[in-house]
Amino acid sequence: MRNIEIMLHDGMIGEKSILIALSALTTGNLNSKLKKEAKAYKMEDILPTSYDYIVPPPTEEEKKQAAQNALISYIQSKPSAPKRILNG
Repeated sequence: MRNIEIMLHDGMIGEKSILIALSALTTGNLNSKLKKEAKAYKMEDILPTSYDYIVPPPTEEEKKQAAQNALISYIQSKPSAPKRILNG
């Protein structure tokens, strides 16, 4: 933590870097104290108002690409999938 303070004071890291570092430290600390069956904390749970700044929401094109990749992965998981679908 002291190193983070020094880096901030020296100007080596900015607000976004501070948010990422502090969320990693906080989630790691909180998750280490959880019971095994409990839901793990994520960055969006710790810093909900800053989450969109740190991790920008995907664009429409990225959403379409993610859906297409998920569909291709699903089809490839089936061994008897037609080759014409797998090869494009």
